[in-house]
Amino acid sequence: MSMTKKQAAEVIKFANNVYEMNFDREKAKLWLDMLSENGDYEPTMNTLKKYIKDGNPYPPKIPNIMRSYPKQLEHKVDEKTKEHQSKMANDPKYREERVKALQTLRNKMREFGGENYV
Repeated sequence: MSMTKKQAAEVIKFANNVYEMNFDREKAKLWLDMLSENGDYEPTMNTLKKYIKDGNPYPPKIPNIMRSYPKQLEHKVDEKTKEHQSKMANDPKYREERVKALQTLRNKMREFGGENYV
């Protein structure tokens, strides 16, 4: 979700108040467009504040402060996994067989020197 033009203007105003960047109309429009189309308000503002707090004496450039939220991946669980999870939660016999199978695997691994992996 990109920031609004109003939020972008807040970021620009904040940076300008600290660094006296003397935005002309063209530069302000460029910053406004870039920030509102490509950045997210909260991570961008946090990055600007960190930029200032870190003692940077020079005014920031757009790439120094513009940030976005990480992309959220859609997580889909396949049918086989859903079935397994359901059985583990609701089928004591299935769960018991699973525990036995895992214990058998652990024992085999120990036979071959896999103590560190069980």
